[in-house]
Amino acid sequence: MRIKITQITKENIRECVRLEVTEEQKNFIARNIATIAWAYVDETFTPYAIYHEDNVIGVAAVEYIPENDSEDKHWIPRFMIGREYQGKGYGLKAMEALIGMIAKHEDCERIRLSVVPENKGAIAFYEKVGFHMTEETIEGELVMEYLLRS
Repeated sequence: MRIKITQITKENIRECVRLEVTEEQKNFIARNIATIAWAYVDETFTPYAIYHEDNVIGVAAVEYIPENDSEDKHWIPRFMIGREYQGKGYGLKAMEALIGMIAKHEDCERIRLSVVPENKGAIAFYEKVGFHMTEETIEGELVMEYLLRS
């Protein structure tokens, strides 16, 4: 399975914006257009297209906040796989690729994300990848982290 993570550009933005999650998931994640727009007002936030071969199958965003404490610099604030691509193993491979990309930063000890407490499917997915629940919440969401080094 060939998964590739690339920045969103004018060449792939339409494909990214067209992707949607299932009806049940829509209350748990921002629409892709909002994820892309956020990057224009927050320089720490970078959206990416997730490809399987030549098809855009998902969208993710990475946040790098260099002034934060070492354990709080690297975040994945958005991660979605389009509904027609879910359940095929792409999400796991895409998350592994995203983690590998972020882990190349010398100052990366852990990667964090937040999840809506009611989104049991996402919590189970992130735990399968290797994220662990912390005791923290942020804006009503549970914080999970993936430890690289401590």
